[in-house]
Amino acid sequence: MRIFFTSIVLVLLLSLNVSAQNLKYCGSTEKEAAARAQDPSILIQQTMLQNFVRNWIQNHQADVRDNTLYVIPIVFHIIHDYGYEDITDDQVRNAVQILNQDYQELNADTSAVVSSFKNIIGDAKIEFRLANKTPDGSCTSGIEHIHSLRTYAGDDDSKLDDWPRADYLNVWTVRTIGDDIAGYAYLPATANSGSFAGVDGVLILSSYVGSIGTGSALTSRALTHEIGHVLGLLHPWGNTNSPGVECGDDGIDDTPVTEGWTSCNLNGSICTPGVIENVQNYMEYSYCAKMFTVDQALAMQATLNTSTAQRNNLWSSSNLVATATDDTTQSPCAPIADFYSSLKMTCTGSAVPFHDVSYNGIATNRTWSFQDGTPSVSSDVNPSVTFSSPGWKTVSLSVSNSEGSNSLSRTSYIYVSDASVAQYTENFFENFEDPNSFSNDWIVFNPEGNTSTFTRVTNAGYNSSSSVKLNNYGGMNGDIDDLISPSFDLSAGGPLYLNFRYTCATNANSPSDENDDLYVASSTNCGQTWFQRLIIHSAALANAGYLSGAYTPNVSSPWVGKSILLSSSLYEPNVRFRFEYKTNGLGNNFYIDDVNVSSYPVGIQDPDAASFSMNVFPNPVTDNSVAIVNQQLAGNVQVKIVDLQGRIVSVLYSGWLSEGQHKFELSSLHLASQQMYLLVADDGLTIQREKFVVQ
Repeated sequence: MRIFFTSIVLVLLLSLNVSAQNLKYCGSTEKEAAARAQDPSILIQQTMLQNFVRNWIQNHQADVRDNTLYVIPIVFHIIHDYGYEDITDDQVRNAVQILNQDYQELNADTSAVVSSFKNIIGDAKIEFRLANKTPDGSCTSGIEHIHSLRTYAGDDDSKLDDWPRADYLNVWTVRTIGDDIAGYAYLPATANSGSFAGVDGVLILSSYVGSIGTGSALTSRALTHEIGHVLGLLHPWGNTNSPGVECGDDGIDDTPVTEGWTSCNLNGSICTPGVIENVQNYMEYSYCAKMFTVDQALAMQATLNTSTAQRNNLWSSSNLVATATDDTTQSPCAPIADFYSSLKMTCTGSAVPFHDVSYNGIATNRTWSFQDGTPSVSSDVNPSVTFSSPGWKTVSLSVSNSEGSNSLSRTSYIYVSDASVAQYTENFFENFEDPNSFSNDWIVFNPEGNTSTFTRVTNAGYNSSSSVKLNNYGGMNGDIDDLISPSFDLSAGGPLYLNFRYTCATNANSPSDENDDLYVASSTNCGQTWFQRLIIHSAALANAGYLSGAYTPNVSSPWVGKSILLSSSLYEPNVRFRFEYKTNGLGNNFYIDDVNVSSYPVGIQDPDAASFSMNVFPNPVTDNSVAIVNQQLAGNVQVKIVDLQGRIVSVLYSGWLSEGQHKFELSSLHLASQQMYLLVADDGLTIQREKFVVQ
């Protein structure tokens, strides 16, 4: 068979649903075409590499099992938001152990390889060692933990703090990857392009790393698969990235032609009658992988002996010395301080848990410092702290061991409210004309610390000159920003509404790409927990439409008024509201104005302002049909039936309705068959109509 290498493979493994019957993956055809269009020299690099690999395999068949050991320094960048995706160093070390077993034919499960392939199990003689030196020469464990919301995006922009690919194999782990992908990597010919140098390596789901912690034995070979692509291997069915479509060839002589497998059929033979296909190959999708072939091992060694994407420098003696991986000793390092709390807001007197997640070296000593906290100082790993005064609080952590020390201090890390004193009552109105009210009353959370944040502006507003703007033009995919209201004492009762106006554009020129969201939530415990009240999604959010440049509203720009009827659960002495904006990176600027809490909605045309919902069931009407009114807030309501000419047929109810569900029978009304009617409900503020048909 001929050697054939494509220029790029986005390795599309399996979704987090690890059921062997529901594996998901997708192709890289569009990515491959885009890469070649961006840099036509990729085709030249492909041809050069393909010729070199062909000759290498032919010339090294006899010495495939010599004692040459290819040691590769490897570094893991754990991209996380302090959730389960912040995997432990032990889980990473377990993953490296599995890699070294797989790439040196030391894995015990080779005993289960089918007889057709037992004699051609390949030993690539490749060993991966966690780096002991950073690019600047500092001590490292080869594992760094990076807090970033990019963990949710799972794309090339999530590949933060890449170390020089000539010196290290970079692996980035994230929480999610789009389209249910488990991981991907670029082939050397594509990675050789200068524009891809900073993203060369593996991006993979954290739960597909290792077999312990959040990993599993089933998914633990995903990283073996991905690194196979980094070292030049294709899927056994070729370059389509779509198993089961048609018979294909990866250009490796001892891997039979195959369609590709997403199940573990050890007797599978589809493409060549009588020839068993290599279902147990690490480059398959079968998830019962146990082997490389001899020629695959040679192909990876060949790649490591070329300058393509600087692969030949990885295992050079000078690089092993520079990265301190020239022996197997893992030197101890000073710790790097890091911490988190699951709470970013709290009440005075409420306990807040903090967690030491320092890395790089084991801390033998630690000192916490909490502004206005009780305790104010702690040496516990995970202390619990209360705060006695309201406002932003600074939290610091210092850690050390015999190798050194490190400190981290975060100002404005947690916001504390006085639960006994609210700033406002109902009949509150904020048009952001007063700069002091915004700076004194409103809380802004910008987790990424970037320019995409809520700020008061004086060049745009609804019937005014001021509003609050989220600078979301050119924002980062996965970025989340919060605007949190002052506290309200609503214990006097209602009905009450949260009202606001907004205007927003999009930078996505296709409706299918519009994917920004605004979440409106409420809290009655100083922001410790939030309950969602409203979601405005994509096109409904981008009411100003597509704009290629940064959006600034003018006098003719559309503003949407929204009203949210507040449930009785919010008639409490300390209530806050949160406006949380999430972007996919294709959004545009968002503006909010005229936020108020009052007895009146923005407008009776807003369905969110209704105090009730209703329907007729079943519809078309039978003898058992009823009109159902779900009263969200107790009040006076008239419920009636009218015909299509607007004439009242019957008044079902008029008067006070308590909260809850109310049913009104329709069987006694003697409505004309084969006719359409309207169920109408009116609470004095909102009129709703529901059509129904009589059988």
